[in-house]
Amino acid sequence: MALPTIQPGQVKTGPGRILYAPLGTAIPTFTAAANKIAGTWTSWVEVGATDEGMTYTESVDTSPITVAESLYPVKTVTTGKSGQVAFTMNHLSDLNWKLAMNGGTITTSGTGATKLNVYVPPLAGAEVRVMLGFLSADDDEALIWPQVFNGGSVETARGSFETKAGLPVEFAVELPDPLVMAVPYKRWTAGSLAQGI
Repeated sequence: MALPTIQPGQVKTGPGRILYAPLGTAIPTFTAAANKIAGTWTSWVEVGATDEGMTYTESVDTSPITVAESLYPVKTVTTGKSGQVAFTMNHLSDLNWKLAMNGGTITTSGTGATKLNVYVPPLAGAEVRVMLGFLSADDDEALIWPQVFNGGSVETARGSFETKAGLPVEFAVELPDPLVMAVPYKRWTAGSLAQGI
């Protein structure tokens, strides 16, 4: 039996950096150098530590086209597509809280030891979309979703001493303004992940 050619560099493990930015923030201009992706994430914010990294799910809904003369469909058509970026943030910072709640306002008073922040969530219909980005731990893969919206439930447990609180999010991928990017996401690769055509 023939065995596949194994490419160890294409077998990926481990988390990476998850970043976000307001809609319209400049998308980094990526280049490849020394088999790594180089790019400056100007005005992007890291979410920090997570429970289990990030999971991207893309789903396709289809419908078979049938005729009486065939048991097999003569064609399968796409009836819908959806994408979701999910992760649980372990840094319960003001900015991560605002990200999970789809916006809102943070008001600050005082400085230093007397600094106090007050967060007010957005009312229904006043939520905002953001941009999401991911950079692998090996710096050989980057993904950017230019428009997402958290459609998941945010549940933060404050239980026993060993219970770690987190902010779970499930961002629905949306089609962005075509002037920003005409597709729901883009993926950049370098090194062993960059395949010849």
